[in-house]
Amino acid sequence: MITITSLTKTYGDQTVLDDASAVFSRGRVSFILGPNGSGKTTLFKCLLGLERHGGTVEFSGRRSADVREHIFPVFDDCPLYPHLSGFENLRHLIGRRVTWNDVRDVADGALDQASLSKPARALSYGQRKKLYTIGLLIARPAYIVLDELANGLDYDSLQWLRGSIERLKENGVVVAAGHQFDFYDNVADEVFALSKKRLTKLDFNHDDGDSLEAVYLRHWANAPQ
Repeated sequence: MITITSLTKTYGDQTVLDDASAVFSRGRVSFILGPNGSGKTTLFKCLLGLERHGGTVEFSGRRSADVREHIFPVFDDCPLYPHLSGFENLRHLIGRRVTWNDVRDVADGALDQASLSKPARALSYGQRKKLYTIGLLIARPAYIVLDELANGLDYDSLQWLRGSIERLKENGVVVAAGHQFDFYDNVADEVFALSKKRLTKLDFNHDDGDSLEAVYLRHWANAPQ
């Protein structure tokens, strides 16, 4: 699990996170709701040790520095080495050589061999996201952070991504944020709201008819102004 305790982050006089606490459990997708500018990406950077902060973040009782090789973040822009091929970028992402057989075992036709042999600069926005997801499926990390991963993907790609996330959470902790509620409705297991610089766990059960849109609107309608 990932445990956040009294997390505080400031930039000069601006406080972005203030005494935020939460527990994200293994085997579940923890989805974070929040409008643009609420601090979701900053929270993720703190989780990953990319920003200094107050409070603590523990990965099954250990610091991020101690489990770095088991953490796999995917941000919206999916940065790649533009002159290297898809295969070479996968090697850098997961730390070992990747073959077409490795990709074929997990990718279900998401990217073909010709695309993976091209330099990354020739890949579309959606193909770059698929490449990162393929890296995730090959690496099967223990801790996965997904920031706007569903952006820019077509219907078929979203269906593949949904199935991929289901596989990834089996033995890992998945924390995700995004604005595509229709997609995450069938992905999220538990929902947290990031508002007023803190995290609040919300009542959410898709099997009982809950939707992220309804939960989102209900929370912000009842939130103190």
